This record gives sequence, structure tokens and C-alpha cells, in this order.
Amino acid sequence: MKRRTADILVDEIARQGVEHVFMLSGGGIMYLADALGRGAPAHVCCRHEQAAAVAAQAYAMYKNSLGVCLVTTGPGGTNALTGCAAAYMDSTPVLFLSGQVKRADFASTRRVRQFGAQENDIVAMARPVTKYAVLVEEAHDALYELQKAVFFALHGRQGPVWVDVPLDIQACEVEEASLRRFDPDAETDCLAAADPSIAAQTRPDEAQLTFGVQKTLELLYASRRPLILIGHGLAVSRARDGFPALAAKLGVPVAATWRALGVMDHDDPLFFGSPGLQAVRSANLITQGADFLLVLGSRLDNMITAFAEPRFAHRAAKVVVDVDVNEIAKLRMTDVTPVACDAAVFLERLAAALPERLPTDFAPWRAFCAEMKARFPLHREQQAGPLRGADLYRAAEAVSAACSAEDAIVISSTSRCNTAGHIAFRRKAGQKAVSSMGFGSMGFALPSVIGVWFASSGRRVVMLEGDGSLELNIQELQTIVSHAVDARLFVFSNGGYAAIASMQDRNFDGFRVGSDAASGVLLPDLEKLAAAYGLSFKRITENDDIDAGVRETMRTPGPVLCEIVGDMRFDEIPKCISNVNAQGERVSVDLENPYPFVGQAEMDAIYAGLPQLGPPPPAKNVPRIFRGSFRPLRTIQWTFRNSLCSFSRWPATIRGALRTANASLMPSMTARRRTAAAFALPSNSSTGIWTASSIRRCGDART
Repeated sequence: MKRRTADILVDEIARQGVEHVFMLSGGGIMYLADALGRGAPAHVCCRHEQAAAVAAQAYAMYKNSLGVCLVTTGPGGTNALTGCAAAYMDSTPVLFLSGQVKRADFASTRRVRQFGAQENDIVAMARPVTKYAVLVEEAHDALYELQKAVFFALHGRQGPVWVDVPLDIQACEVEEASLRRFDPDAETDCLAAADPSIAAQTRPDEAQLTFGVQKTLELLYASRRPLILIGHGLAVSRARDGFPALAAKLGVPVAATWRALGVMDHDDPLFFGSPGLQAVRSANLITQGADFLLVLGSRLDNMITAFAEPRFAHRAAKVVVDVDVNEIAKLRMTDVTPVACDAAVFLERLAAALPERLPTDFAPWRAFCAEMKARFPLHREQQAGPLRGADLYRAAEAVSAACSAEDAIVISSTSRCNTAGHIAFRRKAGQKAVSSMGFGSMGFALPSVIGVWFASSGRRVVMLEGDGSLELNIQELQTIVSHAVDARLFVFSNGGYAAIASMQDRNFDGFRVGSDAASGVLLPDLEKLAAAYGLSFKRITENDDIDAGVRETMRTPGPVLCEIVGDMRFDEIPKCISNVNAQGERVSVDLENPYPFVGQAEMDAIYAGLPQLGPPPPAKNVPRIFRGSFRPLRTIQWTFRNSLCSFSRWPATIRGALRTANASLMPSMTARRRTAAAFALPSNSSTGIWTASSIRRCGDART
């Protein structure tokens, strides 16, 4: 039986488990839109293509599955590119399906800029910000290309894909049984070559995986101050739900990137927040005090390392697990053991290798972490001066307290509300939140509310957004009203773009351009705006009003817009502010001492209280060659490591003496070669000496 290509493609989207497609109608997709309207999935009509793209991304983030955005040709596609780029940076699987002019009207066949109505080469534009982008040139290949694109989106390091379908192919009637189909098994090598992260996920290097697990055990047994940092890769893996139990078994403190908040409950005694450029002070102090760091599914971007990779967790040996080996390779850090595989696979292997009881008790380290958390709460951080209106951190804490674990959370993707929503909002275990981290575009929160509401099957959605960012997709208030979305829209109103204003104040002596009312940005009255769209409205103007105002907003049937009136001068502290050094380079302050700064004497006292390293206990479940033979050398090395110096920086005389001792204490060259072969250890057996770099890589200096 012959069917339209458009109907076949829409059916395939439904077969992939997609229940909602976010779109804006247009002539270039008339057959695809017709097919979508006549069956499943359901279609959600946004008021702007960028909003449709963002809603699809939020849908995919919340469901941890494929999102779909349907846009027309020309400006429809270009309007969606911002959402596509955001999905690419955030590793979110979104299928962008666009219309194109009919093939007979292609400008490329005439060597002109444009021939068809609204024609544009969107594939060329989308290719840099997608995992796969293709123009369907034959109806016979349409299903194949869609299936291939979806596979790329969902496998390896996830991300967006783009399929552009000419109008005449959409309308073409074909025999469905005769269509070409995508077979991933038949294209395994080709797929792995196109995207190495697919191979790392589906068939990781066994030698590297085995060595990575073994190295983790060695470092864990030898450490006194271990820390696990979980990221997006762990949060979207099948290991997410079981991770808290594994952390409890290990007894190891846990930190999380913003994308992984909610895996652990904020009040879990093992959870200690998110380190980074803008972070609760205690999280940074703990990270910088660790002696072993296990990173699970985080690319350790600049917002985490504060633009100072070499100093990030500089006291710690590190095992970094990531499906994208390039993200590990980019790191300018010492003592990194890379493991390119899925975080879930790694944790399964690690859990299987763990003994019933660990040989090391980390109670002193946990006590230190708990002391830091109690000593430096967020609400004690001092703003630069008295501020008018409500405190944003207090408001965010109050909103989080009023939320249930079942609520879906949408956080602003930029500026003050982004920071408050991640360091002041106390996430409950299992509570899912959505925000665009990598791109940080203004205007993402409102469309995200729409995507999350449909993805969550109608759960209450709580949004935290700024008044400036709200403006960029404000038309989506109508989409929210049209679908009666059960949303609580908390908007921090400070009369402009606070991040831009503070940047201009700091760098240009208070001269502002395009950041507040006096410099060109005058924002509307939110109460009148809510009335125009038919929204319930509440307002909070003082700190004393926060608790009652939040409770009243949460009790009112949605959608509700609640304005939190605050001060433009409210600062997102603590933060690693940057300055220009003597060489004219812009550098950030140390991660462990963000602004407002703690005195050096207090910093010295804090780190003097770290649980001290000593000769490690006998390791268990470790190959014999790593045990007694090395213990005298290990003791010497751990003693020097206690002074926080790396081996390569020790005086030459000491390094020479250690190399001599090392050579005399080593087992036979044959045994070394056998161990290196079994565990893929880098040894310099040809010289008869294991060098400093070999010792660091093999873990001898740590075990």
C-alpha cells in the first residue's frame, strides 16, 4: 500500500516513543503538519520557533528521551537554531524536523542565492551544532535518514540532529515496505568512526575499563579524603537511581554539578553541594581539600574549574569517567586517569569489585566536610550593602521548601536566578529540574515550562526566572494559558539585566549601556502583563513577605505569576571574580576562596585541619605486586605528598634518591612487564627504573 512520506515519518516518530511534538505551522511543512494533526504524536503549538525548540529540549531533558521540534523552511529553521545549539551544548537528544522548498526550486541548481519561496540551506547552518544533519534528497531514503538521525541523537554522547525534508518528498506517495531502513548493526564501524562516544558507550575498551576500576580501588583504599563528583553523564544514565545507595556503602562524600542536582537529596549527610565559579563556599573548600577525586560523567567545564584547570582539586589524584574521551583529553590537570565509557557501566564494574567492607573509614573526612557545610551556610554570605526589596536567595529557599518531590522545576538559564536556582534552591532526591547550562540563553525558562509540563504528564511546574530574561519569549505566556499549564511562575524583578549592569559597574566605573531603565532597558509592569494574559498575580516586596507570599502562590490554582521585587545590586555570591594580572591576562581568584574573601589566616587554619595522610593500610582486592614490595617507597612518597608537593617538583637530590630506592625495591623486570601487560600499566622497564611520570600514571605513588 502506498502512503505519503509525511505520514510514514510521523508514524516513525510515534514509534520512537515521542508523545508530543513542539511546532509552529508554515507552508514549508504543510504535509508534515497535516500528518501530525491527523494522528499521534500530539502537537503543541508554540508562538515562536525558538520557543518550540526550547520546549522540545526541555521535554527531552525531563523525560530523558527524544524531543521533537517541527519548523518550516527559511526563518522557521533559523529561528530554531538557538534552541538547537543549546541542545548541542547540553547533550540533549532533540530531533529537528524542517520543511524545505521542493527540489525543482533549489537555488543550488541555478547558482543563485534563493529561488524557492523562503528557501535557505538550513542543513549547512545546523551541521556545526548537531551530531547529524541531512537534506533528504530521495523519498526512498526519508525513513532511513530519520531513523539514522534518531540513533545518533540517543546513542553515545547525546545531542540534537536535523532532518530537512523538501515539500515534494513530504507529499510523495511510496510503498512503505520498499523503503530503505537503518540497521545500526550493519553500520557499527561507520557509526563509531563518525562518533567515537558511541563506541565508548556500547563497547568500551576493556583494558582501559579494567585498569580504571582497579586504579579507583587503589586510590580509594589509600586516600583519606576521597570525593565523588557526579555530573550530567551519571544523572542521565541507568545508574542514577542506585547511586545514593552505592555512595552510602562507600561512605564517601559526594558533590554534584548543577546538571546532576537531584540525584542526591540536599539534606543527605553525604551530599555537599556543587563546586564552581558560583557556588556555596563549603563545596569549593571540600573539593580543594580532597586527596582523591572520582569524576562521573562531568566534562569539568570552566564554570566548575573557575577557568583554572591546573588548580582544580590540585591536591587530588583523579579518575575521570566520561563517554566523550575528548572532554577528558582537553583537561590541563595532573594525575588524571581517563576512562572513556558510560558512567553506569563503570559503576557496575566498580560495585562488583568492592569488598563487603572497605578497609578505610572516612569518618574524619566526613566530619570535616560537615563542619565546612555548617560553618559557611549561604545565608551568612554578606552582600556589599543594604538592599531594597526581597533577598533572592531567601526567596529561592522558600520556594524549594514549598515544593514537593513530585514537582517539576524550571530554572532560569542565565544570571541571578540561574545561580539562586542552583545554589539556594534545595533539591529533593528525585526532583527533576531543567535549565540550559551550556548556552545560557535568556528567554529559555518560559518555553521550558511548556516542554516540562507535557513531559511530566501534567505535574505542577515551578519556575524561577528574571524579569529581563522573561521578555525574550514572553509570548509563550499565551501558550501556557491556552493549555491551562499548572505552573507557578516566580519572577525576580530588579528592573533590568543585573549581570550586565554589575559587569559594567566593575569594568567601566559604573557607566551602563543597555542594562537598566536609564541606559535603554525599560521593562513592563508585570501585574498588567499578567492581567493581559489572564494569569493570576501575586507580589512579594519584602523579606518578611516571602514565606506567606510563596505559600499563597503555591496554593493558588495555576497558572500563577508571582513577582519577587528585588534590588539590581543583589550579587550572586560567593563567586570567583576575575581580574587582570600584571601580564594583562584576565584570571579568576582561587576556587577555594571566592569573593567575599576569607582571610589567609583562616584559610590556613581550615586546611591545617584536614585529615592527615599517613602510610595507607594494606590494600585488599589489589594484585600482589601492588602490596608489600612497594611499602617502604610508598611511605616515603605519602610523607612527601602530605606536604602537598607533586613528585616532579621535589628537589633533584630527593628524586634521585627515591629513584635509586625504587630500583632496589622493585620486583623483577619480568614481573613488571607481566603486570604492565595485564593492567595496561605504563612502565619504563627498558631502563630498569620506573620514572616519576610512570609512578604517577601507575598509581604506585598513591598506593
